[in-house]
Amino acid sequence: MPAQIEKPELLEAIRTDGPKKVVQQFRHNLLPSRVLIDLYSENPEKEVLLFLAMYPTVPSQVLEDLAESCIDPEIQAAIATNPRCTHLLLVRMAKTGGAPVRAALAANKLQNTKITAELLNDPDLFVRIALAGNPAINDNFRKALSIDPEPAVRAALAATAKLPPELIHAFSADESAVVRTNTYAFGKADPELLLGWAQSDDIEAQRLLLTRTKPAPEMIEALGLSPDPAVQEFIKELHEPTPQELLAKAESDSETLRMEAAEYKDLPAEIQHILAGDPNAEVRARLAAHPAIDEEVALFIAASNDMAACKALAANENITDKVKVELCHHESDDVRLVMAYREDLTEDDLQILVNKNEDLNLVGHLAMQQIEYHHTKPELLEKLLAHKRPSLRAFAAVATQLTHTQVRKLMRDECASVRLALCENPILTAAAFEVLAQDWNPAVTKRAKTRLRKLPKETEHEEELEENGEPSLVDRIVNFFK
Repeated sequence: MPAQIEKPELLEAIRTDGPKKVVQQFRHNLLPSRVLIDLYSENPEKEVLLFLAMYPTVPSQVLEDLAESCIDPEIQAAIATNPRCTHLLLVRMAKTGGAPVRAALAANKLQNTKITAELLNDPDLFVRIALAGNPAINDNFRKALSIDPEPAVRAALAATAKLPPELIHAFSADESAVVRTNTYAFGKADPELLLGWAQSDDIEAQRLLLTRTKPAPEMIEALGLSPDPAVQEFIKELHEPTPQELLAKAESDSETLRMEAAEYKDLPAEIQHILAGDPNAEVRARLAAHPAIDEEVALFIAASNDMAACKALAANENITDKVKVELCHHESDDVRLVMAYREDLTEDDLQILVNKNEDLNLVGHLAMQQIEYHHTKPELLEKLLAHKRPSLRAFAAVATQLTHTQVRKLMRDECASVRLALCENPILTAAAFEVLAQDWNPAVTKRAKTRLRKLPKETEHEEELEENGEPSLVDRIVNFFK
């Protein structure tokens, strides 16, 4: 059924949306010939003429007039690909049209032998390339193009569908690397020929075959036997080894094969146990870094003195809480230091890392990451508060085990970052924050006032008492300063 639209409305759509969009809009809901003829007669602007040259049901006489009167290459090319273009006009355009017009004719799938023959020896390279890439031309013309002196023409032909076997063989041995590349990577060869290339010792062919989408399983298996390390490395992602193949790799004398097995994504736990005892440290380290490492295997590694494997395990984001606890208890400072930089440490993990060994270097790394830990034990607090590094004193400043003397010392600390950290301590009361709110440092003052506002109103100015009826620790500090 013809589209119900008048010329002014159609003209406005062409000017607003462009010729291509309007052609798509009315490709199935066809426009009346009367409207198209009126449009051609009364509006000879380029966008309108281009629309008419592209529209599939435009009257052929309009195309004839356009071809004669309009020399614009874009419009001429559109006419050449219009299904309403007459045979005589196509032949004439093939002989006398410019290079863009002839290239459009060469790419047109509605080919006829006279036009193809006319374009076969076209002096313009891009015309012959367009013709070679056209899947509608017959085998006789393909054979003629296969001996074109320009590699670009042969390369375009090599990537087209349904080539005769003799042409594919010829292109696979072509002197041009571009032609061979298109043949191996994109050529529509028979499965038997593809398998033959995969099984050959031609490294170039095997590497280029890897670029194909969804290679057949038998081709993947053949490529897996390639002598080229690059092909073997790539094929590992495509080939799904059986448990028997993985076991053979895990027990192989080749360290390379055992490393490959240790990195396989779906590695069974039984094979992980075998690799955990591998004599090569790199194999054990790769297993420890495996994202799906079995918990029992991980615990076995964590309890060992295998430094490389334990450090790799500590950096593994997918280990369980049990494994993390075991690694936090590890006797190696280096292993615990790797643990200190995990982003998933729990309070229990920090309790072990901070309090078990009293390792000031490790605590320093936690402090530099601005990790807050409130349960540092009193014996360690003394060492931290006496340290010259402000970051260590700031780490201690949030501990809930601080004594009266320690809090007084922190409130007078010469470093503002330490006093600022003290503002985060949950044991401080309103009276303490009132003192800190008078600090000379604006950041400390601001933070103390913020914490003060967040305290419950009814207890904000009340003096707290300890169990023995005496004023609380912080209140005694405040009274001391008063």
